[in-house]
Amino acid sequence: MDITEQFTVTRPVASVWDLFLDVPQLSRCLPGAELIKDHGDGTYDGKVTVKLGPITAAFDGSATVTTDAAARSLQIKGRGVDKAGGSQGRVDVNVRLSEPDEVRTEVHIDAKVMLAGPIAQFGRTGLVNEVSRRLIEEFSTCIHAKLDAETEEAAARIEAADVKGVSLFLASTWATFSRWLKGIFSRD
Repeated sequence: MDITEQFTVTRPVASVWDLFLDVPQLSRCLPGAELIKDHGDGTYDGKVTVKLGPITAAFDGSATVTTDAAARSLQIKGRGVDKAGGSQGRVDVNVRLSEPDEVRTEVHIDAKVMLAGPIAQFGRTGLVNEVSRRLIEEFSTCIHAKLDAETEEAAARIEAADVKGVSLFLASTWATFSRWLKGIFSRD
């Protein structure tokens, strides 16, 4: 499934780019993510825990981060396996920063997510798409907080809030249902 998101940060592009280059700090803004090892060559081992209603998947895996300073873009290719539940996942994420003016930076995220196993059934309902949107919102909130921190030490302590599986599932289901209802009533 393809996911496209965008958000704006009220900071110059250079400071936002510096944060995106700091993968350990950036990973703290991804809900459910834990960076385990930095191999020093753009390759990282980690764990991502995803809760979708009754299913919790803990993907152990690795990711490779490639940056292009001239284009202010980065690419993340990751894969992981949930050994307990039998699900597998791959992700290909492209992040691009643009500068509409001197004080704002637009963050563009294009991701291709491929799931297999029990968790893949949620991809067919559109629920994974909605959950992904909510996770990006939390990511954006954390990025803003890190950039607004008064000191580097304060920024280092900021991390994404835990996302509660049941409440996220219910909120996402409600949002999907609401869009469906709006689609029906807008046809009349």
